[in-house]
Amino acid sequence: MTRATVDRFEQRKQTRAKLIEAALRLFGSRGYEHATVDDISQAAGYSKGAYYFHFSTKDDILLELLRIWTEDRNAVLQQHAGDDASGAARAALAAFFSYDDAWRGVLLEFWSQATRNVEVSKRLNQAYAGWRTQITEMLSAAMERGQIAGGSAEDIASVALAAHDGYAVQSAIEAPGARAMTAEHLADALLTPLPAVAEATRAASAL
Repeated sequence: MTRATVDRFEQRKQTRAKLIEAALRLFGSRGYEHATVDDISQAAGYSKGAYYFHFSTKDDILLELLRIWTEDRNAVLQQHAGDDASGAARAALAAFFSYDDAWRGVLLEFWSQATRNVEVSKRLNQAYAGWRTQITEMLSAAMERGQIAGGSAEDIASVALAAHDGYAVQSAIEAPGARAMTAEHLADALLTPLPAVAEATRAASAL
């Protein structure tokens, strides 16, 4: 591969990355419906033709952002897979709940578009199914080691995903409750009460 070919390849990668970054900012601030291909191109500093060299439609760049997000969340959970240290489950959930500010508004756009875009809906459902499995396995392992107790790991994983979404929404709209709670606090709130719940369940069963 010649130096000129390498330079062109790197330039195209840089152009694509800038377009994606511009779409991330605009979808988060204006919303998907109100941000146009022209807007994205101009914000990235390129022509509309440069946009269409990399993406065929506006939907394509939304799907690319969705791919980046889901793969990043997968990587966060996989990073903690097999970690048997005490508190590993809390650390994994706290990392899963954490986002840069730029992404919070875009998550709302993913969920909104899923109600009218079949491909977005399919990819989101696949992602959530995978995360539910990963979190369930992580919690089951922590329960077996006696690090957390009580309830069904699968049920807790479902609650964790619901908490993730609710926390993201409240953070995006800057709700007072979200500003007062960190991702670490949310993970603690989900897992800390479990031993007390388990003890109460055992006591009730003995009656």
